[in-house]
Amino acid sequence: MIHRLSLTISKLAPKQWVGLLLGTAALLLGFAAPLTALPIPVQNALGIALFALFFWTTEPIPIALSSVAVLALIPAVGLLSFEQSLAPFSSKTVWLVLAGMALSLGVAKTGLGDALASWLQARLSQRPFLLLCQLHLIGLVTAFLIPSGVIRVLFLMPIGIALVERLPVRPSPHLKAAVLLSLLCSTYFGGCGLLTGSVPNLVLAGQYEKTQGAPIFWATWLYWMFPVIGFLRTLVSLGVIWLLFGRHLDGHVIQQLPSPNSASLTRVQRRALYILLAGVGLWATDLLHHIQPVYIGLGLVVLFLWPRWGLLRFGDLVKVRFALLVYIVALLTLGHALDAAGFNHLFIAACSEYLALEEYGWLGKHLSLCLVALPLDFLMDIAAVAGVATIPLMELGAQHGVAPLPAAFSVAMATTLAFLPYQSAPFMVAYGFRQLSMQQLVLAQGLISTASLVLLCPLNLLYWRWLGLI
Repeated sequence: MIHRLSLTISKLAPKQWVGLLLGTAALLLGFAAPLTALPIPVQNALGIALFALFFWTTEPIPIALSSVAVLALIPAVGLLSFEQSLAPFSSKTVWLVLAGMALSLGVAKTGLGDALASWLQARLSQRPFLLLCQLHLIGLVTAFLIPSGVIRVLFLMPIGIALVERLPVRPSPHLKAAVLLSLLCSTYFGGCGLLTGSVPNLVLAGQYEKTQGAPIFWATWLYWMFPVIGFLRTLVSLGVIWLLFGRHLDGHVIQQLPSPNSASLTRVQRRALYILLAGVGLWATDLLHHIQPVYIGLGLVVLFLWPRWGLLRFGDLVKVRFALLVYIVALLTLGHALDAAGFNHLFIAACSEYLALEEYGWLGKHLSLCLVALPLDFLMDIAAVAGVATIPLMELGAQHGVAPLPAAFSVAMATTLAFLPYQSAPFMVAYGFRQLSMQQLVLAQGLISTASLVLLCPLNLLYWRWLGLI
């Protein structure tokens, strides 16, 4: 294994060498803890976090290996116990991802993904720009139906891959990226405009209810967040993906698509479709029955595995990408370690001390709450940011005349931004299919999130001001 690792390192690209050197330097500097102004545990945690940031983004070694290193380093320096470091393996997030990967495997094995792609092919436009518009609409509509971003990605990616593979010619990298990123970015970034569209939204709403004693209703989130953060950002996603990939497509190749096979679904495919539709129905009505998405997902997996009736065998589960689960656990553990070290409290306290919010107008105050939370997005999963930053920043806003609901929504604008794949599990799940490069994901996410921060966040505040929220 050591020999194989040395061969891997010897073949690194220049950007991977940069990530290897910077990540290693950050780790060693964190362990050395040279800054007297910061507690040693905080410097240790930051060193591990920066090591993970560089290694996960540039991949000088496989992500699973660097994730195992993170899980080993955190208890080694005493930030968490070994049991606490591995505790996220029992979290609902990890089991939801596992359930989603098993369902995705079932969709692929039964041929349902290819059948659905055939059905879509007959109804999608032959013109590249209209095709991307339709794919963005599909991703956004899916966000209304399925509350988990991870499940949506695991449902849409096999269909998108099958759609690309049905082309009569070898698909270009631009076409594959345009199709898959249209589905991925629209369902994630557009879904952030819905309360049930992303995990950070639900975490933030829970923190709000804890302090205010009143919930944020689904319709409330829709009214104040969806028009700009959901709908307009879907249009921004469309523009970015068109500029990056869509405009390079050869319209003639798209027009050469043959008429799809109109054969009806097989008995096995119909059974798989019925199981998935039952799941979509339960996920879409969770506000009525209050069954958590993970339990629905695991229930569907049980149906897929049911002896003599199901569509998968237990042996098929070896094809699940368990390396991705290790990464998600490492990401969750890293967030816990930063919190346990006291970094989150120190960071927010420092911002509270040095930000002169009393000198800012209404626009500056709300943007400041968003910007304070933003750096934390780069150190941990944004769902963890929603958990640790919401209450302190609501209190900071209250000290300067910002009402609780707009303060919480200002933090939410930051926790809907994902500039890099490791910041949010759905993007890493999509990357796990190995159909998109890290560079393609970083380019698309970075441009969409930057445009959101610079243009849509201020526009959203103007929208609130216009309708009287602030």
